[in-house]
Amino acid sequence: MKLFLLAILSNSIYFSCFAQIDTISIKKNNLQTKYLVESNSTYLNFMRDAKSGAVSGISLSKRGVHLQKLAGKDVIVVSQHKLNNDSSKLKFIYTVSDRLTFKTIYDYVESADGIEAYDYRGGEIVGSDTVKSNTKGGFNLKFHEIPYCLELDLETVSALPARGIGQKMAVCFYQPGREKLPKFQLIEVNGQEQLPTTNGKTSDCWVLKLTIDSEDYDLFWISKRKHEFLKLESHSLTDTFYKVKLFNKNLQL
Repeated sequence: MKLFLLAILSNSIYFSCFAQIDTISIKKNNLQTKYLVESNSTYLNFMRDAKSGAVSGISLSKRGVHLQKLAGKDVIVVSQHKLNNDSSKLKFIYTVSDRLTFKTIYDYVESADGIEAYDYRGGEIVGSDTVKSNTKGGFNLKFHEIPYCLELDLETVSALPARGIGQKMAVCFYQPGREKLPKFQLIEVNGQEQLPTTNGKTSDCWVLKLTIDSEDYDLFWISKRKHEFLKLESHSLTDTFYKVKLFNKNLQL
Protein backbone atom coordinates (compact mmCIF):
# COMPACT_ATOMS: atom_id res chain seq x y z
CA MET A 1 0.00 0.00 0.00
CA LYS A 2 2.84 2.39 0.86
CA LEU A 3 4.57 1.64 -2.44
CA PHE A 4 1.31 2.28 -4.32
CA LEU A 5 0.81 5.64 -2.60
CA LEU A 6 4.43 6.55 -3.24
CA ALA A 7 4.02 5.83 -6.94
CA ILE A 8 0.92 8.05 -7.11
CA LEU A 9 2.70 10.82 -5.23
CA SER A 10 5.74 10.59 -7.50
CA ASN A 11 3.60 10.87 -10.63
CA SER A 12 1.69 13.82 -9.15
CA ILE A 13 4.93 15.64 -8.41
CA TYR A 14 6.24 14.90 -11.92
CA PHE A 15 3.18 16.30 -13.71
CA SER A 16 2.85 19.27 -11.34
CA CYS A 17 6.33 20.36 -12.40
CA PHE A 18 4.91 21.17 -15.84
CA ALA A 19 1.54 22.58 -14.78
CA GLN A 20 2.77 26.14 -15.30
CA ILE A 21 3.61 27.77 -18.62
CA ASP A 22 7.21 28.99 -18.94
CA THR A 23 7.65 32.18 -20.97
CA ILE A 24 10.62 31.96 -23.34
CA SER A 25 11.62 35.43 -24.54
CA ILE A 26 14.32 37.82 -25.63
CA LYS A 27 13.81 39.78 -22.42
CA LYS A 28 14.31 36.73 -20.20
CA ASN A 29 17.19 35.48 -22.37
CA ASN A 30 16.25 31.86 -21.61
CA LEU A 31 16.52 30.34 -25.08
CA GLN A 32 19.40 27.84 -25.13
CA THR A 33 21.37 29.32 -28.01
CA LYS A 34 24.38 27.13 -27.13
CA TYR A 35 22.68 24.41 -29.20
CA LEU A 36 22.77 26.57 -32.33
CA VAL A 37 26.01 25.43 -33.95
CA GLU A 38 27.40 25.84 -37.45
CA SER A 39 25.71 23.52 -39.92
CA ASN A 40 24.53 23.08 -43.50
CA SER A 41 21.36 21.06 -43.98
CA THR A 42 19.05 20.02 -46.82
CA TYR A 43 15.33 19.33 -46.42
CA LEU A 44 12.60 17.67 -48.45
CA ASN A 45 9.31 19.60 -48.44
CA PHE A 46 5.87 18.47 -49.64
CA MET A 47 2.13 18.74 -49.03
CA ARG A 48 -0.28 15.86 -48.37
CA ASP A 49 -4.04 16.25 -48.86
CA ALA A 50 -5.97 15.38 -45.68
CA LYS A 51 -8.73 13.51 -47.53
CA SER A 52 -7.11 11.85 -50.55
CA GLY A 53 -3.57 11.53 -49.22
CA ALA A 54 -2.27 12.91 -52.54
CA VAL A 55 1.21 14.43 -52.40
CA SER A 56 2.02 17.74 -54.13
CA GLY A 57 4.37 20.71 -54.00
CA ILE A 58 7.54 18.63 -53.73
CA SER A 59 10.64 20.80 -53.33
CA LEU A 60 14.01 21.08 -51.60
CA SER A 61 15.41 23.73 -49.29
CA LYS A 62 18.89 24.39 -47.97
CA ARG A 63 19.66 26.01 -44.65
CA GLY A 64 23.01 27.19 -43.32
CA VAL A 65 23.79 28.31 -39.77
CA HIS A 66 27.02 30.28 -39.27
CA LEU A 67 28.60 31.91 -36.22
CA GLN A 68 30.16 35.23 -37.17
CA LYS A 69 31.21 38.67 -35.95
CA LEU A 70 29.35 41.83 -36.94
CA ALA A 71 30.85 45.13 -35.84
CA GLY A 72 32.63 43.25 -33.07
CA LYS A 73 29.44 41.54 -31.91
CA ASP A 74 28.84 37.78 -31.89
CA VAL A 75 25.99 36.94 -34.23
CA ILE A 76 24.22 33.93 -35.75
CA VAL A 77 23.66 34.15 -39.50
CA VAL A 78 21.06 31.84 -41.05
CA SER A 79 20.78 31.62 -44.83
CA GLN A 80 17.94 29.78 -46.56
CA HIS A 81 17.58 28.76 -50.20
CA LYS A 82 14.16 27.47 -51.19
CA LEU A 83 14.57 25.49 -54.42
CA ASN A 84 11.83 24.65 -56.90
CA ASN A 85 11.46 23.81 -60.60
CA ASP A 86 8.98 26.72 -60.74
CA SER A 87 11.13 29.86 -60.76
CA SER A 88 8.28 31.91 -59.27
CA LYS A 89 8.65 29.90 -56.05
CA LEU A 90 12.39 30.37 -55.58
CA LYS A 91 13.31 32.29 -52.43
CA PHE A 92 16.45 33.39 -50.59
CA ILE A 93 16.32 34.43 -46.92
CA TYR A 94 19.22 35.88 -44.92
CA THR A 95 18.76 36.62 -41.21
CA VAL A 96 21.24 37.98 -38.66
CA SER A 97 20.58 37.53 -34.94
CA ASP A 98 22.36 38.27 -31.69
CA ARG A 99 24.15 35.09 -30.62
CA LEU A 100 23.38 35.47 -26.92
CA THR A 101 19.66 36.33 -26.99
CA PHE A 102 18.72 35.37 -30.58
CA LYS A 103 17.19 38.82 -31.06
CA THR A 104 16.84 39.61 -34.75
CA ILE A 105 19.17 42.31 -36.08
CA TYR A 106 18.54 42.14 -39.83
CA ASP A 107 16.28 40.17 -42.18
CA TYR A 108 16.51 40.04 -45.99
CA VAL A 109 14.18 38.16 -48.36
CA GLU A 110 14.48 37.94 -52.14
CA SER A 111 11.75 36.24 -54.20
CA ALA A 112 9.67 36.67 -57.34
CA ASP A 113 7.73 39.34 -55.44
CA GLY A 114 10.87 41.45 -55.06
CA ILE A 115 13.18 42.35 -52.18
CA GLU A 116 12.16 42.83 -48.55
CA ALA A 117 14.79 44.03 -46.08
CA TYR A 118 14.34 45.00 -42.45
CA ASP A 119 16.45 46.44 -39.64
CA TYR A 120 15.54 45.76 -36.02
CA ARG A 121 16.27 48.83 -33.90
CA GLY A 122 15.59 48.65 -30.18
CA GLY A 123 11.94 47.68 -29.82
CA GLU A 124 10.88 48.18 -33.43
CA ILE A 125 11.33 46.87 -36.96
CA VAL A 126 11.85 49.25 -39.89
CA GLY A 127 12.34 48.83 -43.61
CA SER A 128 16.06 49.03 -44.36
CA ASP A 129 16.96 52.28 -46.15
CA THR A 130 20.35 50.96 -47.30
CA VAL A 131 19.02 48.19 -49.57
CA LYS A 132 18.30 49.11 -53.19
CA SER A 133 14.80 48.29 -54.52
CA ASN A 134 13.51 47.42 -51.06
CA THR A 135 9.74 47.01 -51.42
CA LYS A 136 9.38 47.53 -47.65
CA GLY A 137 11.50 50.67 -47.40
CA GLY A 138 8.85 52.65 -45.52
CA PHE A 139 7.77 49.89 -43.18
CA ASN A 140 7.69 50.53 -39.42
CA LEU A 141 6.22 48.64 -36.46
CA LYS A 142 6.85 49.06 -32.74
CA PHE A 143 6.67 45.92 -30.60
CA HIS A 144 5.10 45.54 -27.17
CA GLU A 145 7.22 42.40 -26.75
CA ILE A 146 10.34 41.86 -28.85
CA PRO A 147 9.60 38.62 -30.74
CA TYR A 148 11.63 35.81 -32.26
CA CYS A 149 11.75 35.80 -36.05
CA LEU A 150 9.30 33.32 -37.59
CA GLU A 151 11.77 32.81 -40.47
CA LEU A 152 13.93 31.06 -37.83
CA ASP A 153 11.23 28.89 -36.26
CA LEU A 154 13.32 25.72 -36.70
CA GLU A 155 16.30 27.19 -34.86
CA THR A 156 14.14 28.75 -32.14
CA VAL A 157 12.20 25.57 -31.38
CA SER A 158 15.44 23.54 -31.47
CA ALA A 159 16.90 25.76 -28.75
CA LEU A 160 13.92 25.58 -26.38
CA PRO A 161 14.69 24.16 -22.92
CA ALA A 162 12.62 20.99 -23.40
CA ARG A 163 12.80 18.76 -20.31
CA GLY A 164 9.85 16.37 -20.31
CA ILE A 165 6.43 15.41 -21.65
CA GLY A 166 3.71 17.83 -20.57
CA GLN A 167 6.04 20.82 -20.30
CA LYS A 168 4.38 24.00 -21.61
CA MET A 169 6.13 27.09 -22.95
CA ALA A 170 4.94 30.38 -24.45
CA VAL A 171 6.91 31.87 -27.35
CA CYS A 172 6.29 35.04 -29.35
CA PHE A 173 6.95 34.70 -33.11
CA TYR A 174 6.73 37.44 -35.75
CA GLN A 175 6.81 37.26 -39.54
CA PRO A 176 8.80 40.31 -40.80
CA GLY A 177 6.58 42.69 -42.73
CA ARG A 178 3.30 41.90 -40.99
CA GLU A 179 1.33 44.93 -39.82
CA LYS A 180 -0.23 43.04 -36.91
CA LEU A 181 1.57 42.87 -33.57
CA PRO A 182 2.64 39.35 -32.59
CA LYS A 183 1.23 37.38 -29.66
CA PHE A 184 2.59 34.57 -27.52
CA GLN A 185 1.80 31.06 -28.73
CA LEU A 186 1.72 27.84 -26.73
CA ILE A 187 4.38 25.19 -27.33
CA GLU A 188 4.03 21.90 -25.47
CA VAL A 189 6.33 18.87 -25.25
CA ASN A 190 3.72 16.53 -26.68
CA GLY A 191 5.66 13.26 -26.65
CA GLN A 192 8.87 11.49 -27.53
CA GLU A 193 9.78 9.20 -30.41
CA GLN A 194 12.62 7.16 -31.83
CA LEU A 195 12.78 8.75 -35.28
CA PRO A 196 14.42 6.60 -38.02
CA THR A 197 17.40 8.33 -39.62
CA THR A 198 19.84 6.36 -41.80
CA ASN A 199 21.74 3.08 -41.89
CA GLY A 200 19.13 1.49 -39.61
CA LYS A 201 19.74 4.07 -36.88
CA THR A 202 17.26 6.16 -34.92
CA SER A 203 17.38 9.46 -33.04
CA ASP A 204 15.67 9.88 -29.67
CA CYS A 205 13.47 12.96 -30.13
CA TRP A 206 11.13 15.24 -28.26
CA VAL A 207 7.93 15.98 -30.20
CA LEU A 208 6.88 19.60 -29.62
CA LYS A 209 3.45 20.94 -30.54
CA LEU A 210 3.02 24.60 -31.51
CA THR A 211 -0.64 25.63 -31.34
CA ILE A 212 -1.44 28.19 -34.06
CA ASP A 213 -5.21 28.41 -33.58
CA SER A 214 -8.17 26.13 -32.78
CA GLU A 215 -7.69 24.15 -36.00
CA ASP A 216 -4.04 24.47 -37.01
CA TYR A 217 -0.89 23.27 -35.28
CA ASP A 218 2.75 22.33 -35.98
CA LEU A 219 4.68 19.30 -34.72
CA PHE A 220 8.48 19.49 -34.44
CA TRP A 221 10.79 16.51 -33.93
CA ILE A 222 13.91 17.70 -32.06
CA SER A 223 16.74 15.33 -31.13
CA LYS A 224 17.28 15.16 -27.37
CA ARG A 225 21.05 14.90 -27.45
CA LYS A 226 21.97 17.71 -29.84
CA HIS A 227 18.71 19.68 -29.99
CA GLU A 228 18.73 19.27 -33.76
CA PHE A 229 15.62 19.80 -35.89
CA LEU A 230 14.77 16.66 -37.89
CA LYS A 231 11.14 16.85 -38.98
CA LEU A 232 8.12 19.18 -39.16
CA GLU A 233 4.44 18.48 -39.75
CA SER A 234 2.25 21.56 -40.17
CA HIS A 235 -1.39 20.47 -39.84
CA SER A 236 -4.55 22.19 -41.09
CA LEU A 237 -8.06 20.92 -41.83
CA THR A 238 -7.34 20.49 -45.54
CA ASP A 239 -3.73 19.32 -45.71
CA THR A 240 -0.41 18.77 -43.95
CA PHE A 241 2.91 20.35 -44.88
CA TYR A 242 5.99 18.21 -44.25
CA LYS A 243 9.64 19.24 -43.90
CA VAL A 244 12.08 16.36 -43.39
CA LYS A 245 15.84 16.55 -43.00
CA LEU A 246 17.80 14.57 -45.57
CA PHE A 247 20.67 12.56 -44.08
CA ASN A 248 24.17 11.92 -45.27
CA LYS A 249 25.17 8.30 -44.69
CA ASN A 250 28.08 9.50 -42.54
CA LEU A 251 25.94 11.77 -40.35
CA GLN A 252 26.37 11.11 -36.63
CA LEU A 253 23.40 12.18 -34.48
